[in-house]
Amino acid sequence: MTYDMRSETTPVPPQGMSSPEQIAWLLNQFVADEPDVMHALLGSRDGLKLAFSDAMTRDATDSLAAAISALSSLATNLPGLSGSGVPVRQMLVERDDCLFFIVGAGATSAFRSHPGNTQGSVDTVLGVISRPDADVGKVGFEMQRLVQRFAPYMVTAVRDGGGER
Repeated sequence: MTYDMRSETTPVPPQGMSSPEQIAWLLNQFVADEPDVMHALLGSRDGLKLAFSDAMTRDATDSLAAAISALSSLATNLPGLSGSGVPVRQMLVERDDCLFFIVGAGATSAFRSHPGNTQGSVDTVLGVISRPDADVGKVGFEMQRLVQRFAPYMVTAVRDGGGER
């Protein structure tokens, strides 16, 4: 199966939002645009939530952030055919009630208050929950596009004015 890769007009977050708010906006837009997707969360590799879609409860975001971090770590450390850990592109967990998708989403400096942000950036993981009958190829493809859309908001812009406030 192939997916439409044409460059379509993609909505962008409104001006005036902080980078974390823009990422949350993109997650909400992703959930709204993908009919089979129910929830989306950007978490840190150390298991803390960074941004999430509005339909998720705070308790659910804590649990999902911890779970996607743990699964990502486990999958990265599987020896595979080469006998060593290799970066994982995508993970899928299939349950009777839903599908979990997990992909690495890169490093970000947008979450300065995150406890794991000791080197100026935090490694992130994107987790998505879909209906059990979702088209896994389409959801995976759209997740990769979402990660690409995160790029402008994953860094904190340099302040103009020579550091003056």
